[in-house]
Amino acid sequence: MLFYTIELELYFLFTGLIEEDEMNNLDYVFQVNCVGLALMIATFLFNTGRAVKAIEVCKECLILLNNEVLKKKEKQFVKLATIAIYGTIFMAYFLISDYTNAIKYGKQLLDIYHECGKTDEEGILLLKLAMIYEKQCKYVEAGKLNEKAVKIMREIGDRRGEAAAYRNLGVVFSSLGEYNKAKQYLDKALTITIEFGDKAGEATCYGNLGTVFHSLGENGKGKEYLEKALAIRIEFGDRAGEASCYGNLGAIFLSRGEYDKAKEYLEKALAIRIETGNKKGEASDFQNLGNIFQSRGEYDKAKEYLEKALDQN
Repeated sequence: MLFYTIELELYFLFTGLIEEDEMNNLDYVFQVNCVGLALMIATFLFNTGRAVKAIEVCKECLILLNNEVLKKKEKQFVKLATIAIYGTIFMAYFLISDYTNAIKYGKQLLDIYHECGKTDEEGILLLKLAMIYEKQCKYVEAGKLNEKAVKIMREIGDRRGEAAAYRNLGVVFSSLGEYNKAKQYLDKALTITIEFGDKAGEATCYGNLGTVFHSLGENGKGKEYLEKALAIRIEFGDRAGEASCYGNLGAIFLSRGEYDKAKEYLEKALAIRIETGNKKGEASDFQNLGNIFQSRGEYDKAKEYLEKALDQN
């Protein structure tokens, strides 16, 4: 969990917080105990999949932290508790795909990190927020956050984080149709992932580069990179990644008019997508298979597959 370290800091601060001379201030002691207990409950709820309940508890925590006695006597405690609360709320909203609220609390947490000088956490959170914007197809916003993340990752020397930001920028620019820019960023990401021996990251870069080359009309190069990605996916048993490679290779063979080869790869992709329940991927494969049958003049078959594609949406 992103905020695990913060929770540990908070725990040790909390357990050693109350001095003997404070024991007479029962209201103060009660407030501190309530916040500490509520945070533990919220974390438990989040970790057991009850995100909505975790959010409710965290919001009650924020009300408790507004206590003037706490804010005056234990500024550090309030600061760490606030970070843990906002972090849990952010992750909980993300978990239930409420991206509007995830962004709202994520941005507030980002400001807190910046104020506290928690640069490492700021960089990680920027990547997460960028990913949310990407899911919403807000690619310009995602790009800006990833660029900020690159700057921070380079400043703190986090090469893996830098590679992740470059990889995300490659996806963003590819989605915007700026394929040459996408290629530049993906090449940078690939260099770093190879340097660290990150095979999963390497496969992702190869796969993304393969689709970029395909979009640029360089199908030979696209096929080469997708086959590299596929080999790694198979090696590590990544079924979803394997299906993605098969589907993209099928699309390349389809664009080259190699219909038998395209059908072979698309059927492999489809079998895995059905097995893993990837409806979006199924729709894409059915559509491409329908296009193959249409190109062959097998219109009844084409109609059947294109209707299946519609059913998945």
